Amino acid sequence: MLEPKHTLFLFWICALQQGLSELHPGDDLSNESLRRELLALRNEVSQLRQEVRQNGGGRFLQKNETHSETPFEDRSRRLLLPLPMTTSGTANNSYRIAFSADSPTDYSNLAVHQTLAFGHVISNVGNFYHHSTGIFNPNVSGVYVFDVHILQCISGHDVHTELVVEGVRKGGTYAGGSSTCAYGGQLTIVHVNAGDSVWVRLSASDGHNSFGWETSFSGYLLFED
Repeated sequence: MLEPKHTLFLFWICALQQGLSELHPGDDLSNESLRRELLALRNEVSQLRQEVRQNGGGRFLQKNETHSETPFEDRSRRLLLPLPMTTSGTANNSYRIAFSADSPTDYSNLAVHQTLAFGHVISNVGNFYHHSTGIFNPNVSGVYVFDVHILQCISGHDVHTELVVEGVRKGGTYAGGSSTCAYGGQLTIVHVNAGDSVWVRLSASDGHNSFGWETSFSGYLLFED
């Protein structure tokens, strides 16, 4: 009788032989070396099955019998090895930084270059957004995603805002040109160094502005340096 492990091995061989029987030399495979290897593998499986039949269904290998591994056995061992661990994406999970806030504290008649402080904090993972000042100060250098949405509630008047990193404009929004409330927004992906200050400020206005509570500022770390 075959040992259980040998029975499972022969069952696997039969299943593999059945799958490979549909492969023909003329099949169009994108990888020529793979096609040749599969054809060779089919021949090796056929030889193994023939050897088992010649043994009359008896032992597959005697105890303590030494043998050299066939290419087929070597492949099967490799296929059963655990997949190597990858480190891709580890940096993304090393630090968790994200925030979202809306409802500007000062919402009407803002002056040019006045910072918008978003007083209602929805989330603040890492606690790097300061709602009292409206400034985001991360402690990790990397590429960040920022999303700014502006709702201007005085019809007939335009407002422009901008995303600022360390005093340098990195993105802008426009809301205006409507007989009712006007809406504008922009998604910006930018590199930020640890300790940098990031905020939203009014960049242009005729002085007639009023921001709805839906005006918001959000951001998160995409990946660290």
